[in-house]
Amino acid sequence: MQYQDLFKIKPITNYDVKDGRVAFIREEDIPRAYILGEGRIDSNFYAEEVSWINEKKLAVVGDPKGSEKREIYIFEGSLSPILKDEYDNVNPWFITDDKFYFLSNRESNTIHLFLYEGGEINRLSEGNIPVDSFCVSEDGKKVAYSQGIYDQDLHILEVDKWREEIVSLSQSEEFPASSQCFTRDGILFISNKNNYFDIGIFNNGDIKWLKTSNHEKYEALYFNDKLVYIEDNFGDFNIIKDDKIIVSEGYNRNLYVDGNYLYYLGSNYDRFSDLYRVDKDGNIERLTNSMEGISGNFVRPKKVEYKSFDGVNIPSLLYSKGNETKGVVYIHGGPDWECVNTFSPTIQFLVDAGFKVICPNYRGSTGYGRKFNHLNDKDLGGGDLKDVIHAAKFLNLNKIAVTGASYGGYLTMMAVTKYPDIWCSAVAVVPFVNWFTERQFEREFLQQYDEIKMGNDHNLLVDRSPIFFIDNIKTPLMILAGEYDPRCPAEETEQVVKKLKEKGVEIEYKIYENEGHGFAKIENYVDSIRNTVEFIKKCK
Repeated sequence: MQYQDLFKIKPITNYDVKDGRVAFIREEDIPRAYILGEGRIDSNFYAEEVSWINEKKLAVVGDPKGSEKREIYIFEGSLSPILKDEYDNVNPWFITDDKFYFLSNRESNTIHLFLYEGGEINRLSEGNIPVDSFCVSEDGKKVAYSQGIYDQDLHILEVDKWREEIVSLSQSEEFPASSQCFTRDGILFISNKNNYFDIGIFNNGDIKWLKTSNHEKYEALYFNDKLVYIEDNFGDFNIIKDDKIIVSEGYNRNLYVDGNYLYYLGSNYDRFSDLYRVDKDGNIERLTNSMEGISGNFVRPKKVEYKSFDGVNIPSLLYSKGNETKGVVYIHGGPDWECVNTFSPTIQFLVDAGFKVICPNYRGSTGYGRKFNHLNDKDLGGGDLKDVIHAAKFLNLNKIAVTGASYGGYLTMMAVTKYPDIWCSAVAVVPFVNWFTERQFEREFLQQYDEIKMGNDHNLLVDRSPIFFIDNIKTPLMILAGEYDPRCPAEETEQVVKKLKEKGVEIEYKIYENEGHGFAKIENYVDSIRNTVEFIKKCK
């Protein structure tokens, strides 16, 4: 595979299906909406979501410039806006043409659940903590939503009667199990009350646990009267039906049942995201082809573990062809995320260039239980950074580079300022570097998250802000950012550039125009990967 091949790759990032009619989002020159078998829906925004209203009308959610001020359009031969303002409006679920539920930041400094009806908008969720997911009963009269940060409660609201039940288990997170959580037996939900996410069903105040194990479980629903869910097996998101694995490798997600089929998005180390469906007999059909015309000697990751500074085991994915003399620590974002077995052009190019690459699930990562997820509370840039350093030691090579995006970009900047002698090169993608300015300018729910996750200890925030230790940098450094990024604003990158220039130190950086937290335009996406890999290849 060559860099130019990236222009041919067209992954699927979102979809919806109704009565067999499929719509999806495909990344091309920019992310575009499609109807399967009918063609592309032309737009001048970055398409992010599709949602069928009825058999003829489709809702499309788009972001004009990556600033996460998303708009909702209706497509019936052409696009027309139904909700277009300066707020972030996402996840529409339509009851009728002009009545739908959606999430938005339009009324307060957080994300709430709203009901749009005939141009009138009413907030359904209360309080001042964010709503992050919801599902709706088939008749549209009930909605179940999760609200909170690290201690989410499940709210079940009968909208017309304004009658609410709440599932609130101590020191745990409760979510609707999927977009199809309402069943004849009750509401499917997931909870990590017992450390790992388990599947339960709630009905008239009673909870029955359906699946418990020492693996995270997500997206439960019923397909042909059998429980189907995703089980996270150290970065492989297996799809389980009736206690049997029906899809066993890769990053599989977005389960949805329509008619006699189970649909899902799937990716693994050698194929980007495509849309698949499974019939009642377990036969799998791929409906899209993200990798048409692409071939390469792609490397499957090996699951490894190493002990960190305090004896904590750090599960990781290791990519290697053997006999490498140089390595890369590839730091995932989040921090509430993990290394998954998905197609990563950056990692595959680095391996092809002769680097051994490790992706560590540093403390605080998801996928390994609630307790592990909370090991970095009030300690971001502390123990998790040491886990990254021990990943470099695990590689046991003389020349090691470091890279990551978002929170991974932050840890990259922490690595080169706190441990400057380890690295031969570094690339930080959409990072933040200053806890004080980051919390001032990042979007609203992240401010709330950081308040809980990191706290307000002034001395700690100084110590964990790379901007105050820029003088320590010895490593060749590149930073890539998005002009309108609302999560890790480009101003964070500009702080580093300004400080280094004041010291007479050269830095390579690029702020991509009309981009947000990641790069949606294909030319910028390809350029960012090329810049990252070629810069790291200079490792000396």
